[in-house]
Parts: sequence; structure tokens; C-alpha cells
Amino acid sequence: MLMTCQNRWIKIVNMEDIFDLSVSQKEHKFVKDGLALELDVSADVIETFCDIPYIGSLIKLGRIGSKFQDLHFIRKLAKFLEKEKDIPEKEKEKFLDGLTPKRRKKLYEYLTHYLLRAEDDAKADIMGYIYKERVYGRIDDEMFLRLCSIVDRAFVFDLKFLPDYVEGHKYTNDENDLIVNQFINLGLIDNDIDTGAWSYGAIIGLNDIGLNIHRILESNGWYKDA
Repeated sequence: MLMTCQNRWIKIVNMEDIFDLSVSQKEHKFVKDGLALELDVSADVIETFCDIPYIGSLIKLGRIGSKFQDLHFIRKLAKFLEKEKDIPEKEKEKFLDGLTPKRRKKLYEYLTHYLLRAEDDAKADIMGYIYKERVYGRIDDEMFLRLCSIVDRAFVFDLKFLPDYVEGHKYTNDENDLIVNQFINLGLIDNDIDTGAWSYGAIIGLNDIGLNIHRILESNGWYKDA
């Protein structure tokens, strides 16, 4: 029994992670095949993806298990990787070489968690854009994780209203309170420091975190497709 457990953990430690896949020769084929997946395909198709150590390990560990979960995760992962697959390999390797094993493990675990939880493929798209920003060094690790956490918690189609709050404007009774409260709860708009809530006539707008995610979405043309 002890030997079985030891072997299991050796597989976990040595398994190929999402970053290995992003710099491997398998990435382009995985993205192409993953994007073409239908969620009602046969189990035989799933087996072809299990040959990729990262996917196979998640299935063996029970992180994904049902056929629908397997297929949906594969498609979300393909969408995520699609956004960064054209980054020059040297840039990717430079980024990965700069990570300590502890930091890499943390980023990998958080990212896998968020992709597994994502109920919408659009969230995988956005996380892919955010990861691309991190690879190019335009945001740091903390901002990368923070923005992915926001995407994880958001109702993704609320984010299409971000451009309305780039420029500060007066909070009126015609405001979409649902969107404002959502952005406040996500940490994209700061609440009023004195009262703890915005009153009509106050100037509201995105904070630095909100402006960061808006910039990423706008620069990648996300709003046009949302």
C-alpha cells in the first residue's frame, strides 16, 4: 500500500504541467483538436488526449472524471493555449526559466483550478490573454493571479460593461446598480472610503485593477466578440 502511494505521488511530482504543454511540439495539434471537440463525442476520443501527461494525470487523480468534464476541460485548455501559442518560444522559455519551482507550482495549481472551475469557455479565453500579458512581463505574478481570480468569480458577460467605467462619471439613479455592485465586489471599482457605499452624484470609475483587465480585453479585441 505504501509503495502504491509513493508511486502515485512520484507521478504527480513528475507530471507534465500546463507550462510544459505550452512550449512543446504538441501544443498546436492539441489546440487544433481541442477547439474542434464536440461535447458528445465518444470515450475513444478522450483516450487520445490522455496520452498528454498533463491531461492523463488530472484524470487519474480524479480532478476530472465524467466524460463531459473531461471534454469541457480539454476544450477550455485548448482555448487558453490558443491565446498564447503564437508567442515566440524564446519568450515563453525566458518567462518559465525565471520562475522558481515553488512559484511555478503555485501558478500551475491556481491556473488549473480556475480552468477546471470555469463554467464558460469565454473565461478560458480571457485567462489566456492574461497569461500572455504575464509571459511578456507587462504584469507580475501577483497581478496575473489576481486577474484570473476576478475572472473566476465574475459573471463573464458583465465584463463587457467595463468600458462604461474607464472614464469616471457621476453615479446617477439611472445607473446599472447590478453592474456597479458586481464591479465593486470584484475589486474593479473602489467603494466610497467615507460612507462604504456610493451615493448619487459621486464620481465612480475603474481602479488600477479594473483598468488593467480592461486594457487586456480591449487590446485583444475581446469586446467585439463578447
